[in-house]
Amino acid sequence: MTAPVPVRMLVFCLMASMLVVSFNQTVLNTALPTIIAELGGLDRIGWIVAAFVLTSTLSMPLAGALSDVLDRKRLLFGASIVFGLGTLFGALSWNLDVLIIARLAQGIGGGGVMVLTQTIMAAAVPSRERAKYAGAFGSVWAVATISGVLIGGWLTDGPGWRWVFWGTLPLLVVALALGARYIAPSPPSDVPVHPDIAGMLLLCIATTALVTATSATLPTEWSWFIAVVGAGAVCALFFAEHRADQPVLPGILFRSRTFVFATLAGTLCSGVASFVVLSYLPAFAQMVLGLSAFQAGLLLLPMIVATVTSSTLTGFAVSRTGRYVLVPAVGAAAVVIGLLLLGTLGPDTTPLQLSLSAALLGAGIGTNVLLLTLLAQNALPPDKIGVATAANNFFRQAGATMGISLVGVGFARRLEDSLSEALVRHGMQTTSSLATTAPDKLARLTPELHSAVAEAYAAALPPLFLALTPLAVIALLMIVSLERRPLADR
Repeated sequence: MTAPVPVRMLVFCLMASMLVVSFNQTVLNTALPTIIAELGGLDRIGWIVAAFVLTSTLSMPLAGALSDVLDRKRLLFGASIVFGLGTLFGALSWNLDVLIIARLAQGIGGGGVMVLTQTIMAAAVPSRERAKYAGAFGSVWAVATISGVLIGGWLTDGPGWRWVFWGTLPLLVVALALGARYIAPSPPSDVPVHPDIAGMLLLCIATTALVTATSATLPTEWSWFIAVVGAGAVCALFFAEHRADQPVLPGILFRSRTFVFATLAGTLCSGVASFVVLSYLPAFAQMVLGLSAFQAGLLLLPMIVATVTSSTLTGFAVSRTGRYVLVPAVGAAAVVIGLLLLGTLGPDTTPLQLSLSAALLGAGIGTNVLLLTLLAQNALPPDKIGVATAANNFFRQAGATMGISLVGVGFARRLEDSLSEALVRHGMQTTSSLATTAPDKLARLTPELHSAVAEAYAAALPPLFLALTPLAVIALLMIVSLERRPLADR
C-alpha cells in the first residue's frame, strides 16, 4: 500500500536534508592527497575528515535533547544554516587550519541535521512502517556518502576540490526550501527547557580529549595527560547526568540491552568500518593502482549499488515480517569478509578485485546502517525518541572519529617506514617529501621512485583494514544477541 502524499513528501524533504550532509562526510576523501600537496600537513590528514565527524558527534546529543522539548522544524533550519556557513568558509580556505575550522563548523550543523531528520521521521511514522522508510533513508545515506567519493574525485580532477563546497550551497538552499514547504512544526511542549549545560560541556571535553589523545598530534607525555583528562570527564559525566533535569545521555538508554547492543553494533559496522574504509581506500586506488581521483571514486560504484540494494530490501523485508535480526546478522558477516578481502590488497591487486571487495562490504553495511538506529529508537518510550536517536548517532560518529584518527596515525607511521624500506630496496636515499606526493604528479617521478611510493602505500594501508575485522565480529555477536521485541505499530 502506498503512503499518503504528505508522508511521502515529508520523507522526501528529510531525505534531501540528509543527502546534503551525508554527502559532505566523504566528498573530500579522494581529494585528500591533492589537498595535502597544496596546503601541507600530512600529520594532520585525518583531521580533514575527523573534524567534521568530531563536531557532528558533539552536536548530536544537544540536538536530540532539545528536539524532545522544542520545535524540531526550527532546530533543523538553524542547524542547516550553521552547516551552510561552514561550507562557505570551506570554499574560501587559504590554509589547512582554516579548512579544518570550516569542517568543524560544518560538523556542528551537520550533526544536528542528521539527528533531527531521523527524529522528525520517528515522531511521524510508526516503527514497523518506518522500517520501510529506514531502507530509503539508508539508501540516501549510502548514495551520498559513497558517491561523495566519486563526485569529489571528479571535481578534484576538474575544477578543483574547492568546488566540493561551492556545489553544496545550492543543494542546501533547495533542501531548506523543501523543508519550509512540507515539514510541519512540532506541537508545543508543556515541559520547560532546562538544557543540560554541564553534561554537554563534559561530553565535549571527554570526546575532544579522547580523540586528541589518539591523534598523535601532541608529544607522548601530553597525549597521556589529555587521555587522563578525557577519562576524568567521562566519570564526571556519569554523575552529572544523574542530577540533570533533561540529560543528554539519560540512564534509561543504558538500561536497555536492545539499545546498547544495537548502538554498539552500528558503531562498529556502519561507523568505524565504513568511514575508515571510505576515507582511505581511494588513496590506495590512486597511489597503488595509479588511478585518477575520479577513477578511484568510480571503483566504488558497485559498493553504492550493493549498499542501496541491501538497504532498500532490508527495509521492506522488516516492514513486511517484523523480524529484524537475521538480515543484519548476515550483513555483519559480509562486513567481516569484506574487511578480510580488503586486508589482502597488494601491489598486484586489480581494480576489479578492489571494487568487488568494497561491494561486499557495502552490502553488509546496507543491512544495518539505519535499521539498527530504528531498533534503538523502538527500545525506548516515545518521549525519548530525540535522545535515543541522538545517542545512537553520537556513539556511531564518536567511534568513526576515533577510528579515523587512530588509522590516520597508524597510516602516517606505516607509510614513512614502508617508504624508507622501499627506497632502500630500490637503492635510493630515503626522503619524507615523497609521502606527500600528489597523485597527479606520480607520473612525473622516475620509474624507481614511482614504484617505491606504490609499494609503500600497498604495505601501509591493507593491514589497517585487516585490523578492523575483529570489530565487525563483535558487532555480529551483538546483533545475534539482540532480544526479540515487536516493532511498534503506532
